[in-house]
Amino acid sequence: MRFHLDKNLINQWIEGKLKRHFGKEPDEASAEQLFTVCAYIARDLLMEYWVDTQDVLERRQGKRVYYLSMEFLIGKSLKNELFNLGVTDLFESVLKENYGIRLDELFDVEKDAALGNGGLGRLAACFMSALTTRDYPAMGFTILYEYGVFRQRILEGMQVELPDNWLETGDVWIIPKIDETQEVRFNGIVDTVYDNGRLKFIHKDYATVLAVANDMLVSGYRSKTVNTLRLWSAKSTQTIDMALFSRGEYAKSMEQKAISEVISKVLYPEDNHTEGKSLRLKQQYFFVSATIQSIIKKHKSQYKTLSNLNEKVVIHINDTHPALAIPELMRILIDEEDYEWDAAWRITTSCIAYTNHTVLYEALERWTVDLFKRLLPRVYMIVEEINRRFCEKLNEVFPNERDRVSKLAIVANEEIRMANLCVASCFSVNGV
Repeated sequence: MRFHLDKNLINQWIEGKLKRHFGKEPDEASAEQLFTVCAYIARDLLMEYWVDTQDVLERRQGKRVYYLSMEFLIGKSLKNELFNLGVTDLFESVLKENYGIRLDELFDVEKDAALGNGGLGRLAACFMSALTTRDYPAMGFTILYEYGVFRQRILEGMQVELPDNWLETGDVWIIPKIDETQEVRFNGIVDTVYDNGRLKFIHKDYATVLAVANDMLVSGYRSKTVNTLRLWSAKSTQTIDMALFSRGEYAKSMEQKAISEVISKVLYPEDNHTEGKSLRLKQQYFFVSATIQSIIKKHKSQYKTLSNLNEKVVIHINDTHPALAIPELMRILIDEEDYEWDAAWRITTSCIAYTNHTVLYEALERWTVDLFKRLLPRVYMIVEEINRRFCEKLNEVFPNERDRVSKLAIVANEEIRMANLCVASCFSVNGV
């Protein structure tokens, strides 16, 4: 830390932020305003450590962990960050002596971050916290859900689902990184052409959604390491169709924007209908594609090559939701970086690891070929080729056992089995 923390300094910071952000004197501040300025101060302290952490990582050039999870159940941040920074008692004293308010009252103001729902998300949050506490260089990735799952109310004995607008208090922790925006492509068709005797795949007529990067800082217990949780929010390339708007078709003029940005609205949308299944698959590819692109960009800027990716990077997928990282990394290596299949496969299968959360068949994630192929045509081609090669090996190991090979196959019975894809492709598989 570049300065010595004491009660006078913290009080100066609180007073200064109250004036600059709210135009309030200390005796005029509400609990909500005090929460906000204390959160900003905690974030500023963490940012000091984060900058130092990034400097160390650049110099060491060591291996990095990238943890992909559809959810991170991180809870409320202010209490956790003050505790990890070791400044809880200082803030408690300053607030009580100068503002007549208990720190617990500020903790109550904050809403739980609606980025997770259950054990899978809690595991991801604890994993990132533990890595940071032990000073491992790690970065988490997920979606910046605007409303999370839902806020539950019981009326007349029935559950009523309401939007959980957690960003009313949670946005104080979020740091926009507009310059890290990635482009994600859906639908379209794939043309094949020969270029200097080599087969090339050209994806065209696709729909584009922008993935805008937003970072949260991850602290560890009494650790000077601060890692990053990157949250992707969906943004349309077209905010409004002015021609339609001018004709009075106001709702339709915003239709494309709504279709694109619904991707990051809600965690786990209902999938008992076709639209829900399509949205879930879009969510998974959206955050995986943006993440892999981001990892590749960072790695190339540091090392100028991808041939050592498996030596410097571990990509860990938490359950099958981020399993599309496998064919997406293959797509980038082959289509954009001009690697041959075998070289791309060697890199991919030696840097991606998988955590399985269930062995119940009915809970293992599967997608229909029709939906998958329509939304992700090039990725489907890669999955199909992975399956073809995998089944060739299975037939060698289990000759004349057609049923067994079919059960282990990645693509069979017009379905794509994501757990099979992970087991067939990852260098490490563990279960929880």
